[in-house]
Amino acid sequence: MKKLLRFPLLALACLTAAPVLAQTAPANLPANFVYASAFEKAAFVPETPRTEREYLAQLLAINPASTDAALQQAETLLADFYTQLDRENIGAKPLARQVRSIFELAHQRFLTKYEDAATFDRTVQSGVYNCVSASALYALIFEHYHLPYAIRQKPTHVYLVADPQASNITVETTAPTFGYFLPDAKFKKAYVEYLVESKLVSQSEVQQQGMEEIFKQKFQADKTISLPQLISLQYYNEAVLALQADDSEKAYYALRKAEKLFPATETKYLLTQSLASRLQGNNYNTLADVQLLTEFYARQSATKYRDECVNAFKSITQKFLLERGDTATYRTMYGTFLNSVADTSTRNTLSYVYYMQRGRMLAMQQHSEQAFPLLLQAFSYNRVSPELQGLISAVVQDEINVHRNSVGLLQRLDKYSATYPFLRSSPPMRQAYLYSYARAAYDAFMGNKRTEGKKYLTAFEQAYARKDATIDAEQVATVYLAASIASGKANDLAGARTYARKGLTYEPTNPELKRIASMN
Repeated sequence: MKKLLRFPLLALACLTAAPVLAQTAPANLPANFVYASAFEKAAFVPETPRTEREYLAQLLAINPASTDAALQQAETLLADFYTQLDRENIGAKPLARQVRSIFELAHQRFLTKYEDAATFDRTVQSGVYNCVSASALYALIFEHYHLPYAIRQKPTHVYLVADPQASNITVETTAPTFGYFLPDAKFKKAYVEYLVESKLVSQSEVQQQGMEEIFKQKFQADKTISLPQLISLQYYNEAVLALQADDSEKAYYALRKAEKLFPATETKYLLTQSLASRLQGNNYNTLADVQLLTEFYARQSATKYRDECVNAFKSITQKFLLERGDTATYRTMYGTFLNSVADTSTRNTLSYVYYMQRGRMLAMQQHSEQAFPLLLQAFSYNRVSPELQGLISAVVQDEINVHRNSVGLLQRLDKYSATYPFLRSSPPMRQAYLYSYARAAYDAFMGNKRTEGKKYLTAFEQAYARKDATIDAEQVATVYLAASIASGKANDLAGARTYARKGLTYEPTNPELKRIASMN
């Protein structure tokens, strides 16, 4: 697993995610979140907040101690503030004066102390703020009064612009002079490679413009973001702090929440890095470990980790199926792997390994009847594997050797062929039918059932003539000998000689066949 890229310096408060590169969340990712509180879980229910209360809940949820009482308190504080503004008849003022009044009064009432790591709950409760929390506060107030605004993002800062289509009034809540995030060359290179692999930029663009320019354009460049995006930045910032503290688990959960609120490309990239960090030294002893691994694969481009994914599944097969015999857990892990992979070739390989090894294990335990359908399913994913074809043939041969009712065996083969139509023309099944026809013909003749014997012998001869399966010549001679003996018992001497002569073409030195063939 690739190592996590480190961050040399940190812009905590205003480190932001890029909306231009936003995408939908990757498919087939685990839906379970580790919520810090019941309040946070409820706050995440609306996919897109539509009311001030829903926005407030998501902003406050960053604090695990937030409750419905805290939400009610925040609503009350804002309501009191709106009452203060209304007393000043703010709606009657020109737009520029409205913005100035809101800016000054909000600063006086809510913003008392700047801290890099501030979150919105601390802003409304104690006046501690940063550019994210203060910008969110102003955005809520502007929303309440239906004032046009835009949230602007810079690489290490966010702020508001009122009336962005006309007077373009800047609402600057902080002076961004604190420590900042300074990506090094290694981080830039890896991030641009991630963009290329995700098809967010082309390799030709990188070659034409250069890595530095692409990184400058795509990683948190100056742009306009939405209020939901701004809310997600609180979790993004929390994750960056956790990554700096080498707490990749905390970073992972924070980034999952940031992604749910708004799936920015930077968030997705840091998620893959936090997952890579968590997977270092992991022995995958639990289903939870495997789910982390498969989520890492699900977040990659289609074939980037194809071989690694298949090899990891083979190791898990060895551990859980072959060594522990834990079929139930192994089945669940197979489903987890399969859901993480979109590439058809990789999915087919995983399925081949799964059905092949389950069938092999049952075959080794002498459970041929259970093993056979699994091996046939494996064959549907890999039709050219000599190993699998040999195993299927061996299982069929075991069935032939132990199955006393040859007609019943043929009926079983017919059932398999009906269930899996591709099988009838497969080498293992052609081989199985050839042996079974020979066995059925032999059993019928030895039971003096000549009509039935002739039917199966004809089927055998037709299958043999296709030359797509082989059988030991002495076994064929034995079938014809049984046909000769049955014909003799029925006083059909000509038929007996005919069968004997056919048998001699397979085993010219067989004394019984020679004797019958020479009878007058």
